[in-house]
Amino acid sequence: MGTRSDWEIVRQKPLGAGGQSTVFLVRRPERRARRQESLEILKRWSGQGLNDEKSAVPYSAATVDLAREEEPSELAALKLFNPRAAGPEAEQQALGRMQNEIAVLKQNRRGLLKLLDYNESEKWIVTEYYPRGTLAGHLLKYKGNAKLALSSFLSLVQTVAELHKEPIVHRDIKPQNIFVGDRDELVLGDFGIVFLPNQPERLSVTGESVGPHDFMPPWVFLNEQPGPINPNFDVYMLGKVLWCMVAGKLKLHREDFRDPRLDVTKLFQNDPDMHLVNQILGKCVVTREEDCLGSAQDLLLMVEAMAQMIRRGGQLLRDDVPRPCRVCGQGLYHVQTLPPGTSGEPVAALSMAGISIRVQLFFCDSCGHAQLFKAGETLMR
Repeated sequence: MGTRSDWEIVRQKPLGAGGQSTVFLVRRPERRARRQESLEILKRWSGQGLNDEKSAVPYSAATVDLAREEEPSELAALKLFNPRAAGPEAEQQALGRMQNEIAVLKQNRRGLLKLLDYNESEKWIVTEYYPRGTLAGHLLKYKGNAKLALSSFLSLVQTVAELHKEPIVHRDIKPQNIFVGDRDELVLGDFGIVFLPNQPERLSVTGESVGPHDFMPPWVFLNEQPGPINPNFDVYMLGKVLWCMVAGKLKLHREDFRDPRLDVTKLFQNDPDMHLVNQILGKCVVTREEDCLGSAQDLLLMVEAMAQMIRRGGQLLRDDVPRPCRVCGQGLYHVQTLPPGTSGEPVAALSMAGISIRVQLFFCDSCGHAQLFKAGETLMR
């Protein structure tokens, strides 16, 4: 455990601030020491004159070292815990939340911020720094691309599913608390209001509603008395994060993902994958707790199945789901209709391995490519 003076604040403007903490960009101790060495070299040679190469080379090297920008690996994020209210209760709350965050990050779990240093008595922690920032600044990358969004979202759900095995409930999952790595991996941070198993009491001051209001499940507000903190708390939030990624927007109003103005199947009408996204949202972003998936482990099974279906070229087969042409990629398949006055159905029967399958013939409205689809509704092809 180090001291705060080991970590040099690069600039006074915080990287971020919340009700309980402020985050600053800092230099790692080894980089701080190296800069100090360069400064001492400049001090030593600046008053003696640079008369030969012996003095000029170290002077020049020290100048370059002090003037250059820091590498991301030389930086870190220092989080100072400062309670929003005064008094012993608020102080105890801030201390308890810091201790919980340390307890989780010390486990060095995959998909979480790495803890580099901390000091409980001085109320601060230091974690790795992600120069690309949070998912909130990268939503346009995923906008309208369900395949890409689900691929990245899957890794996030895997991270939360591991927490739920404990069960540890994050309670603050939103784009602003999800960091983007060099390889586009999503890393979960900010465990200031995490709920740990066997936690003796809630770390909140009297009358406080804990969590981001725009992402909190409605049953938290509807219950007159605070109920148990269950993993489905995070599932609701994860669903909203998925919507934000696919829609390219930072906030979904309550559970209105089927509103025509917010429905991704309406925003991206020719993409059948958006209907798979809505199926996931329908199990997460719900009004009643009993309609929500129980944990991220349950959600993981669903997301894995949907992501795999997309990778294999599958889709939902429903009348309301568009069927993009596999040849030109521009048109949509439509069922072949019978000429006027013709009786019967445009349906044929195929027999394979003794099994009869009813199929319909569809044509692309752009290139005319013909494709057979199983007749009637089914989950995938």
